[in-house]
Amino acid sequence: MNAPIRMAIATAVLSLTALALATQVVKAFEDLSKALSTALAAEKTTVQLGDAIRISLRVKNQAAQEVTVDQSATAFDCFEVTDPDEQPATHVGFRGQIRSNPTRLQPSSTVMIADGLDLTDKYLFQKAGRYSIRFRGDGIGVPGSNTITVDVTPGQLSEFDQLVIRLLPVRPEGWHLTKSSRAQQEVAPFGRSGVAGRGTHISHDYMRGEALYVWLTKAEAPIDPDQKPRVKSEYLGRTRGLYVYVAVDSKTPDLWPKAIDDISRALQIVKE
Repeated sequence: MNAPIRMAIATAVLSLTALALATQVVKAFEDLSKALSTALAAEKTTVQLGDAIRISLRVKNQAAQEVTVDQSATAFDCFEVTDPDEQPATHVGFRGQIRSNPTRLQPSSTVMIADGLDLTDKYLFQKAGRYSIRFRGDGIGVPGSNTITVDVTPGQLSEFDQLVIRLLPVRPEGWHLTKSSRAQQEVAPFGRSGVAGRGTHISHDYMRGEALYVWLTKAEAPIDPDQKPRVKSEYLGRTRGLYVYVAVDSKTPDLWPKAIDDISRALQIVKE
């Protein structure tokens, strides 16, 4: 048997093996999904615009054997949130690496994998109306949930969220905006001391230096000479009484050369 034929046979065997393994993985996931039941519930079904929208997510083991559930399943963009215009709500939650948190779940037992999770930290609820929400599943082992609805009555978005919404249109295509959580009340712009405020960053791949960081603070953040950050923040000016600091990562100018100008225009920054 000559070399080309042997190579063709070897390639075919590897392809069949990979296909068999993939089939086994899909079947294992389907079996696990049938063994688990996921229930989504809202803490309040009516909230005012700008308030927190808190949900809980429980998983029950319906199988006769123990299964393993990852309690970090809600860390990323794993919900389907549809706004009153039947459009998907913009995801502004965390994207990055986290440690998995596997938990053994005995037969007929239930585990809470999210309790009081504020969806306004993960998605933008920009207007009043009825929103439908569903956990779509983590793609690994936790299956999708039931769909719930939350009625958002007229109210006022926080000043921070209003400014975040202004930043959305200036993002280059393929860049993701992530905002800090409602619970975060203090930030430290790179190379500066911590002050009251919130932060956001717009990134294409922050691990490769393709990111821009923005902090909105209630007071001036003085330079901390003891800090030696890889990227230093600079003060841009003020908007709506807030101080604006920005840090441009190393690869950002190549991909987004007018980043500072775009941010300054979107936030209507006043120079001092």
